[in-house]
Amino acid sequence: MIGAASGYAAAPAAANGAAPGRRPRRAERTGGGGGGGDTLASPLQGTILRVAVEAGAAVEEGALIAVIEAMKMENEITAHKAGTIAELPIAAGASVSAGDTLAVITAAE
Repeated sequence: MIGAASGYAAAPAAANGAAPGRRPRRAERTGGGGGGGDTLASPLQGTILRVAVEAGAAVEEGALIAVIEAMKMENEITAHKAGTIAELPIAAGASVSAGDTLAVITAAE
């Protein structure tokens, strides 16, 4: 029996409800993320496999912007808000670092 009687203390629960020693899922983490404002920043380092939009296109929140390959995995990058693609400084085959600007999305007028 494990517990106070056996001399072992129970492990405390993590503040976010996760099991102790388990890294929180991406959705559980706070901070970071797409940030605010108009800039869609790359969440990871990798190679742009495909750009799914063009400058000037109208997009909805959650629309596919690009696909980035990182560590042999394809990662779909989606729009963080609805609006118009004002800047698109990426191209297929280009390398990006975490935090690089993938697109600038301005509010639809």
